[in-house]
Amino acid sequence: MNGVRRRWGHNLGPLSVFGLFIAAWYGLAYSLPRNFAPNTNKPLIIPPPHRLLEDMSPAIWDRLVTAMLISTKTALSGLAISILAGVALGVLMSRRLWLERALWPYLIALQVTPIIALVPLIIKLVGANFGARVLVTVIITFFPIVSNTLFGFRGVPKAMIDLFAMMQATPRQRLFRLEFPAASPAIFAGFRIAAGLAVIGAIVGDFFFTRGEPGLGKLINLFFLNNQSGPMFITAMAASLLGFMLFALFGLLTTWVIGRWYDESPAR
Repeated sequence: MNGVRRRWGHNLGPLSVFGLFIAAWYGLAYSLPRNFAPNTNKPLIIPPPHRLLEDMSPAIWDRLVTAMLISTKTALSGLAISILAGVALGVLMSRRLWLERALWPYLIALQVTPIIALVPLIIKLVGANFGARVLVTVIITFFPIVSNTLFGFRGVPKAMIDLFAMMQATPRQRLFRLEFPAASPAIFAGFRIAAGLAVIGAIVGDFFFTRGEPGLGKLINLFFLNNQSGPMFITAMAASLLGFMLFALFGLLTTWVIGRWYDESPAR
C-alpha cells in the first residue's frame, strides 16, 4: 500500500503540471486572433491539441520522417566529434596548466558568441551544406564536454593520486584506473548536457544552411511560411522528442557505465 502511495506521489506532480500545460495551451489557442476571417473554422495561430493532426497528410508525414532522420544524423555526427575532441582536450588541459590558461578564454568566447555571428565564417570555411550543420552542432556542444572533463579530472582526490604515485603506477595506469573512473560522473554529465544541445545545433544549422535535404529546422520554417500551423507544431514536437531521446540515451549510458558504483541521489 505504501509503495502504491509513493508511486502516486511521484507521478502526481508531473501529471498536474501536464494538465495545467494543456489547459494553458487551449486558453492561448482560443484567445489569439485567427489568421483568416473570424467566422471560419481554421486556421488558428496556435492550433489546440485536438486539431494538430488535421493537416498531416501522408506526404507531410514522409517529409517529417526524412527530416527527423537528417537532423538525427546531424546531431549524432556533431556530438560524436565533440565527445572525441572535447574529452581529449579536457584531459590535455588537466595535464598542462599553461594549455588551460592559453585556451580557456577562447573556449568561453566560442561558447558565448551568438552562432549567427559565425555564419559568414562557416560558409567561407565549409560552405552552406551538411558539413556546416555539423560544425554548428560541434560549436554548440564542445564547451560542456571540455569543461566537465577538465573539472572532473581536477576533482580527483589528491590522496588517491599520491597513493598511485607511492605504488609507482605508470601515467597510463593512473589515467585509466584512477582519473577516468573518478572523473566519469562529471564527464557523463557533460555528455547529457551536450546531447540536448546537439539537437539545438542541428535545428539552428538548418535555418542558416539550407542546401541538401531539409532537416527539422528547415521544415519548421517551411510550414511557418506556408501558414501550416499544425504540421509546424508537430515538427517542433518531433524536435523536442529527438532531444529527449538523446538525453535519455546518455542517461541510460551513464547508468550502465557508472551506475553500479556511483549514486547520484541526494543524501537524506
